[in-house]
Amino acid sequence: MTRINRPDTLLTELRDIKRRLHALETAQRATAAASVQTTMAAGTAATDAEAAEPQDEPQ
Repeated sequence: MTRINRPDTLLTELRDIKRRLHALETAQRATAAASVQTTMAAGTAATDAEAAEPQDEPQ
């Protein structure tokens, strides 16, 4: 039997693939969360800037 077809080798490969997939998913979630926070912060800054501008009063 070749080395690649041994059950222990296949399990090791499967564990490694699962570990890498989990790492990629975790990194993707962290990147998405940071993106949402940046977007929200930019929206808050824009809202604050608009509130700071003087309003024209109707005459």
